[in-house]
Amino acid sequence: MILIVLLWVGAGYAGQIDLSLDDMALTPAETAWLEKNPVISAGGPLAFPPFHFFDDQGNVNGISAEYLFSIMEALGLEVTVRKKLPWTEVLEKARSGQIDIIACAAKTAERETYLSFSIPYLSFPLVILTRKDAPFIGGIQDLHGKTLAVIEKNATIDWLKKDGIAFVPYYVNSPAEQLRAVAAGRVDAVIENLAAATHIIQTHGLTNVKIAAPTPYESYDLHMAVPKTSPELLGILNKAIGAITPAQHMRIKNDWLSVRYEHGLQKSDILKWVATVVFMAAVILFVVISWNRTLKKEIAAKKKLIEELKDAMAEIKTLKGIVPICSGCKKIRNDKGFWNHLEVFIEEHSQASFSHGLCPECEEKLYGGQPWYSPRKKQSTEKQE
Repeated sequence: MILIVLLWVGAGYAGQIDLSLDDMALTPAETAWLEKNPVISAGGPLAFPPFHFFDDQGNVNGISAEYLFSIMEALGLEVTVRKKLPWTEVLEKARSGQIDIIACAAKTAERETYLSFSIPYLSFPLVILTRKDAPFIGGIQDLHGKTLAVIEKNATIDWLKKDGIAFVPYYVNSPAEQLRAVAAGRVDAVIENLAAATHIIQTHGLTNVKIAAPTPYESYDLHMAVPKTSPELLGILNKAIGAITPAQHMRIKNDWLSVRYEHGLQKSDILKWVATVVFMAAVILFVVISWNRTLKKEIAAKKKLIEELKDAMAEIKTLKGIVPICSGCKKIRNDKGFWNHLEVFIEEHSQASFSHGLCPECEEKLYGGQPWYSPRKKQSTEKQE
């Protein structure tokens, strides 16, 4: 196991925090514990910038390290930091007592079975991050069925499972790997605290990653954690953290962070959605207007056809049923009881018209006694032969 013994010099640690034992008002038991344990071992996340990470020379860096070493200096303790342990190993060694203090950790029910947590000394909102071209995500409910980049034993996993979010885990070893997986499109999203996400995006140039939505987990609190077998150390840490003034907290954050959190929808996204909605509405309106015009034309054509049919039906006259006709004069009685000549009745009830003449029998009957009729009849007979 490789150890780093940190004797911090220069600007940075202890530069922003001015603490003394008098500020902490330790109990005799706590003072005795310090005298008995002049050297403590510490661990923390492997790569969790800007809170706890190792630089190229193997030195531990970050906000939590600044708090840790400022407090340890005030207490007169020497700190040995276990170098570059995976997070799961840090937790296991704290469980077994091989690590006295974890510099920064989030509180979970499972961890509380073997660790005691100090009062929080850092707090930032947890946010959902996606690619800029990813579909809209408005909250954790939209993460159902999504693939999320997660770190094994990370508190976020427990919180999502507790809220019934069924997601596909994509395991990585650090927050930086989480966000690189998002940027590369290997996962749909990641949940990370705002400060860490912003730092990683800026440091690694992940310009295609955006803050998509907040989470219901409120603030992401970071604590120092100790084994449950060290209640005196927990009491000491709480008093030390409580003695740090708000101004000192602010100076540390300003040294490490440059965060701008704009919760809500970006103007470009709003304009894009508005343009899409307007376009779709215009298409629908065009279709409706075109359909209405077509229907109007069809209705007008049908009305015209109906009128033509009515006119045609009005001109069509047919004879049907029993026609009452006089046996003598052959007049026909109409439906009003009047007797009309046969040709008048037919003309009124059909398209037929009459021309008048005489048949041979009627000619003989009417004109047979006339002197001019016999010669004319003879000529007509000869022509027919």
